[in-house]
Amino acid sequence: MPKNSPPPICPKCCMPMRFVLVKTGGRKFRCVDCYVTAPLKLPQVTKLLTGELRRPG
Repeated sequence: MPKNSPPPICPKCCMPMRFVLVKTGGRKFRCVDCYVTAPLKLPQVTKLLTGELRRPG
């Protein structure tokens, strides 16, 4: 039975990369520390926060 090869190493921070979901559909190796943005900074989340959570009135 073949063994899995180790994940590639990030060229920026030299840490192992992980599979993440991408917008185009599918998965790619990406460095979680260097390339994945914080969830609260995503445009969809900021739109939700500014549109939904306003003062009643």
